[in-house]
Amino acid sequence: MQMQKETLVTVARSTAAATRPASSRSGFTLVELLVVIGIIALLAALITPAVIGARTSARNAAIKAEIDMLHMAIMNYKNEYGSFPPCNALGMPPTTDPAIKHLVRLFPRMVSAATEFQGLSRLYGAATGGPILPSNALCRWLFGYTDDPTLPVTGVSGRKKLYDFDQPRVGATTANMGQYHPAGKPGSPYVYIDAAQYPTVSLTLAGSAPYSAQKDPSGTLFLNPDTFQILCAGLDEVFGTDDDLSNCWSGTRKQYLDSLKQ
Repeated sequence: MQMQKETLVTVARSTAAATRPASSRSGFTLVELLVVIGIIALLAALITPAVIGARTSARNAAIKAEIDMLHMAIMNYKNEYGSFPPCNALGMPPTTDPAIKHLVRLFPRMVSAATEFQGLSRLYGAATGGPILPSNALCRWLFGYTDDPTLPVTGVSGRKKLYDFDQPRVGATTANMGQYHPAGKPGSPYVYIDAAQYPTVSLTLAGSAPYSAQKDPSGTLFLNPDTFQILCAGLDEVFGTDDDLSNCWSGTRKQYLDSLKQ
C-alpha cells in the first residue's frame, strides 16, 4: 500500500511538471530580449562608423601608394631621357602638341615625327589618337619606346613599359581613352601636369569640377614648382574637394590643409 502511494505521488508530480504553463519555464523574457537587442544595436552604431572610416582610409592609402609609384615612374623617365614628358594642357592640335617637340629632341633620327606622334597618341591598338592631355599623359608616356631610334613608337620590337598598368583600369572609350584610374573609380583618373604647363591648366572631366595645378594655401606659389604634379579626385570622383589626393602632399587635401593650421 505504501509503495502504491509513493508511485501515485511520483506520477502526480510528473504530470504537474508536464502541464506547468510555458511562462513559468526557464528562458529569456521579452524584457531580456529587448535588452540584448538594444545592446547589439548600440554596438553596431559604435562600430559602423569606425569600419567605414577604416575602409575609406585603406582605399585612400591604396590610391596614394599608386600615385607614389607613378611619381617614381616619371622620375625614372626623366633619369632615362633627360627631361619630364610634357602634357598638352591647352588641347592644342597635333601639329603644335608639345609631344612632337619632345619626341624630336629624344629621337632626332626618327623617320617621321608625325607618324611617331600618331603612334604615341593612340593606345593599346586604338584606331584613333588625340592630344596628350593631363588626363591621359601618364599612359601615353609610360608605355615606353622601342629599341629602334628611327621608329621609337611604331617599331616592330615593341615598346618597353616604364610602368605596369592594370589593363582593365585603362580607359578604352572615346571619352576616356588612355585615362588610368583607381579601382572602381573611373571618374577619378590620375592627372599628370608637368611644371611648364602649370599656369595654363584649367580643364574639366565629365561629371567633375574643373581641375588645375595645385598651389599653396596663399594661392601664389605652385606646389612641386620644378617637377610635376599627379592629381586624383579621390573616392568622390570630384576635383577640388576634401578627399583629393596628389603627389604634392602625404594624405588627402583636407589632411594637408589641416596640418598647416597646427
